[in-house]
Amino acid sequence: MNIRYFGNSDTGLVRETNEDALFIDEANQVFAVADGLGGLPGGAQASQRIVELLDETFGGLNEAEERPDLGELAIQINRVVAYEGMTDHPFTGSGSTLTIGQIVENQLLIAHVGDSAVYLLRGGNFDKLTIDHTMEQELLDRLGESARKTMPPEYPHTLTRCIGQIDELRVDQTRIKLQVGDRILFCSDGLNKVVSDDQIVTILKSSDDPEKICTELIAAANASRGPDNITIITVLIDS
Repeated sequence: MNIRYFGNSDTGLVRETNEDALFIDEANQVFAVADGLGGLPGGAQASQRIVELLDETFGGLNEAEERPDLGELAIQINRVVAYEGMTDHPFTGSGSTLTIGQIVENQLLIAHVGDSAVYLLRGGNFDKLTIDHTMEQELLDRLGESARKTMPPEYPHTLTRCIGQIDELRVDQTRIKLQVGDRILFCSDGLNKVVSDDQIVTILKSSDDPEKICTELIAAANASRGPDNITIITVLIDS
């Protein structure tokens, strides 16, 4: 398989600073998105610290070393960010989402905490490979779609799990077998909470250039006047 990819992060049109961060390691085929929690101090520092820790981990690997388990790695990163966040901000700490994927042979391995996301476009199917850790999702799981009618407006943005807030963290892990023609999207919620799935699919199908796809997805989020930062990585699997 040939893998082509591109990632970019945009402050957006509303916020003054960008608290998102992304990580791409070509040698190890690792891709990650981290969205710092804007409701806590140090959101940008938390997401950037995650990227630094990922770089330290994968940048120091040699061929003889066993690749790290992504779930265990996320747990280790959480402990560092939680300790440093409470040191810098004793009353609140800091926090960030983390959605990380690695392509190993013909499989995509995923570890996930928070409400950033990974999607797979395969043929006519567009599937979300991660589950949001939000109050909104918990309520929908319990009560179904009818819960949207009375859902408090803050629920879609209130995380139930993230990096940096507790010492012991549960991390979702999954893996899928990749196929030629697959298109993978990693994104912060600055994209998928303001741009519809149909529009995302249209843009993902519109070009064979991952950079152009990223640019158009960011433009779509900004055209929707989304209030958040936007971070995107697109990965195309070719023959």
